[in-house]
Formats: sequence, C-alpha cells, structure tokens
Amino acid sequence: MAKHKLSHSNQRRYFARFYLEAIEKAKEDETVINRKALLAAHQQSCLFHLMGAYQAFIWEVAQTYDENYSANQSLDALLKQAQLNGKSIPELERVLTLELAEDSWLNRMQNTWKQINEVNPDATTQTKESVNLNAIEVRVISEVDEFAQLHDWYEKLSELIEEIRQLLGEW
Repeated sequence: MAKHKLSHSNQRRYFARFYLEAIEKAKEDETVINRKALLAAHQQSCLFHLMGAYQAFIWEVAQTYDENYSANQSLDALLKQAQLNGKSIPELERVLTLELAEDSWLNRMQNTWKQINEVNPDATTQTKESVNLNAIEVRVISEVDEFAQLHDWYEKLSELIEEIRQLLGEW
C-alpha cells in the first residue's frame, strides 16, 4: 500500500488498470469456469479502485488547501466547510459540477458504485436462473450495463486528475 497519501490515487488507478486488463483476459478466455462471476468480480474491483482513486484525489486537493477531508464526507460538504473557513477551492467546485450533472461520466460512475453497494440488491436487480447448482449466483443489473464504461471512466478520471494537478502545480 502507498505510504504517502499523495501517491494513493496513483496506486488506485494502477490497480484499476490491472483489473481492466483482467476483464479483457477473462472475456477472451472461453475455458474459465464461472466466467460471468469472474467478470463481475473484476468489474466491481475495478470500480472500487476507481472510486478509491477519486476519493484519494479529493483528499489530495483538500490537503493542498489545508482542509480536512474524509472518504465518508461528500464533496459538497467539503466545499461548504472550506467556505466557512474563508476558502474557495475552484478545482473541486468544477469537480462538484461534474458530480452533480446527471449526464456526466462522474455521476454515472458514482451511481453505479452506489447501486452495487445498496443494502437491498433485489430493488434494482434480477436474480439469474441457476443452470448449475455448483455455480456462483450472479446478479445482473437490469439497466444498461454501466460496467461497459469502465475504460472510459478510467481515462476520464486520469485526465481530470492530471489536469487539476497541473493547475495546482502552477500556483
């Protein structure tokens, strides 16, 4: 694990890229038993690391402005806290705009993460009929397969992180 928080978002992106490669390999390998379960595990792991990279990045920017941030704190709450401390964090205000826009990649990524972590998975999923009693049961999300966007989310998150780091490095 990364010893320095500043490298934590880089490490999480590395792990996400690792899972993206594992997803591609699993899709190509017809011999894998329970391939759908393996793909679901890799997809959720990839999303877990993308969300971790996002949260570590928010922490990184907050630390640049000497603001405290914890992963269970919303970005909106962080910005309100900064405002109460007499600070403006324009880089995170831009990220919040992305987070709140319903058609944005960041909003879709966060909603997919929330959906797979819901307490009642039956509310938004359908159980797939079991063909093999020894097989792992896989829940299939009934809406559009958001996991198809993992590569895009990885690329856009990486671009966002690098762009804002560049802006922070200029001042």
